Amino acid sequence: MRVRWREFFFPSDRRFRPLLERQAEIAAVACGLLAEGAGPAAIARVEAAGDAARRELSVTLAHTYATPWDRDDIFELSRALDDVVDAAQEAVLGLAVFGGADFAHVQEICRSLREGAGHLRQAVALVPAPEAQDPARRAQRCENVTGNLYRYGLELAVRTRTPEQAARLREVLGSLRDLSRAVGRAAELVVDVAVKEK
Repeated sequence: MRVRWREFFFPSDRRFRPLLERQAEIAAVACGLLAEGAGPAAIARVEAAGDAARRELSVTLAHTYATPWDRDDIFELSRALDDVVDAAQEAVLGLAVFGGADFAHVQEICRSLREGAGHLRQAVALVPAPEAQDPARRAQRCENVTGNLYRYGLELAVRTRTPEQAARLREVLGSLRDLSRAVGRAAELVVDVAVKEK
C-alpha cells in the first residue's frame, strides 16, 4: 500500500468512516440474512466480505500516523463489528444444525437482531458525532429485548418440547443471545466514542 504523506500526518474521516460504515453494513446484512432464514453458504460469503473489510481497515490504520479520533477506539469498533458478523454466522450455522427456525421466540429474536443491526449501522454512520448516541442506544435496547425473549423462549421450550428438542433450542437461543451481546457491545463502543469526542 502506497503511503501518501499528507494523509499520514493529517488525518481525515474520509479514510476511516467509509471503512467502518462498510463493516456496519456487512453486519446489518448478516443479521438480515439470519432473519430471512438464509443458509450457511450465503452467510459464509458475507463473513468473508466482513473479514476483508476488517483487514483493509487494519492495514489503513497501520499506515496512518495520526487518526481523526482515538486509534484504539477505531480498532476496537472495527473488531466489534466483525464480531457481530462472526456471531451471525454462528447463529445461522446453529439453526442449520439444530433447527428451531419455526419456534416463535427464535423468529422474534431474529427480527429484533435485524432491527438492532440496522440501528447500529445508523450509529456508525454518525460516529464520532454526539448524534451517534441515539441510534446506538436503540441498538442496545434491542439487546435487552433479545435477552428477555431468550429467557421466555428457554422456559417455554423446557415446558412444551421434549428434552432433546429443548436442548437443541437452548443451543440456538444461546447463539442468538451471543449475537445480541455482540451488537450491544458494538453499540456501547459507539456511545463511548461519541461521549469522548464531544
